[in-house]
Amino acid sequence: MLRVIASLAIIALAATCLAAATTLTRITVIGASVSDGFGLRLRTTLPDGSRPVTGVNVAQVLQAAARDPSLVITTHASSMYFSDPVRYARRSVERTLADKPTLVLAIDWMFWNAYGSSGVGGKRIDGCDDRMALLETGLAALEPLAATGVPIVLGDIPDMQSAIGGGMISEDMVPDEACLARLNARLKTWTDTHPNITLLPLNDVVQKTLAKKPIHACNRDWCEADLGPMLQKDRLHPTLNGTLAVVATALDAADRGTDGAASKSFNLDPAAVRGRMNELAAARAKAAPPTSPSADPAAQPSAGDSASPRSP
Repeated sequence: MLRVIASLAIIALAATCLAAATTLTRITVIGASVSDGFGLRLRTTLPDGSRPVTGVNVAQVLQAAARDPSLVITTHASSMYFSDPVRYARRSVERTLADKPTLVLAIDWMFWNAYGSSGVGGKRIDGCDDRMALLETGLAALEPLAATGVPIVLGDIPDMQSAIGGGMISEDMVPDEACLARLNARLKTWTDTHPNITLLPLNDVVQKTLAKKPIHACNRDWCEADLGPMLQKDRLHPTLNGTLAVVATALDAADRGTDGAASKSFNLDPAAVRGRMNELAAARAKAAPPTSPSADPAAQPSAGDSASPRSP
């Protein structure tokens, strides 16, 4: 009898491990410019000696780091999110629902639902109440995806006061300290009612990065002293190393909803990821017709910019 019980326990344990191992089959990335890889460029050396430059986004980082190459990773992130956050929020959720993912990474998805100068209905933001109203539209847009029960990692709203004057955002686009606290309190209250959503402490990652303190994620420390700069010169967007640190933190958060499978499914060693990204970029470059890389990354709001909305 004891042997039977032991055998059943082993079978149950094996089934649990198998479920954890197969939890991740389709990952969808949604969000704004950080997820879209704003400013990230990779120079690849091809067999013919040419060195094309390609962009790098979070989905491509994940693909390069995936231990299982059959893992399907899709992105609906856009660097144009700032131009019409209400529309981009809704459309990205609609497209994600069609993907039927087993994990959603929404690292910076909430950012422009709190920042910027354009509020609900295109009205210019005038005070924290307008930012709270914009946040509510984001939460309403995310509700259908949250209702599916799919694990979602959702970044909180970071304090980016330090980026003012960096060429991307101006003071009127940034919530003050009291407003930021209100926004994050509301976000936490909402996510607490959705057990499948894990709130990613993005603000903590940002503050540690600014203070040049190590970020511990995926069983390693990510620190400027070891890896080099973690933020680009605009003080708003991460470098590739900074992006790896953010992704590692997101995967740690995703472990909660995937039985620990998320972080185990990826090897985020910086050298290994860079090598694999070079391989993938070289394969893409050989498969596609040659193009001249843009000298500048995709459009982003500069201080005082009033770019017109574009279709997502």
